[in-house]
Amino acid sequence: MNKINRLLIFSALLLWTVTTHAQNFRNNPKLQERITQAKLTEIQRGLNLDEAQMKELSPIYKRYEAELNSLRTAGQGRLLQTNPDSLSAEEADKIISSHLDNAIKMGTIRKKYYPEFRAVLSPQQVMRLYQSEAKLRRRVMMELRRRFGEQSR
Repeated sequence: MNKINRLLIFSALLLWTVTTHAQNFRNNPKLQERITQAKLTEIQRGLNLDEAQMKELSPIYKRYEAELNSLRTAGQGRLLQTNPDSLSAEEADKIISSHLDNAIKMGTIRKKYYPEFRAVLSPQQVMRLYQSEAKLRRRVMMELRRRFGEQSR
């Protein structure tokens, strides 16, 4: 399967998950495992890892993903999806505080797992890992905005 097809399938799987199962995601371990496995496949290809490296990286990455997923709640995206003018000052403050707390927790998780990733990957590969995650998040957000942003106008 070529790179574009894999990327499209992977993106479609993530979009489907976000749009139809966002609230049930945490309660669906099979779905979480499928998404994590798809990410690992892309990571292996993108970082050009051999099977031995993947065997070491997989359990670390799965724990990392599980911790990040535990932070991702249905209300996490409210900061970007809510019209600020429709909120009271207290509601806006609560959303902002929650978003900032979550960002700190995510940073803490990334920092915690960096030494474990470094035991298997070079610093450049860890950077590529983080960059690929950021690119994927941006693509998913752009697609969600494209699909749902037009409906809210």
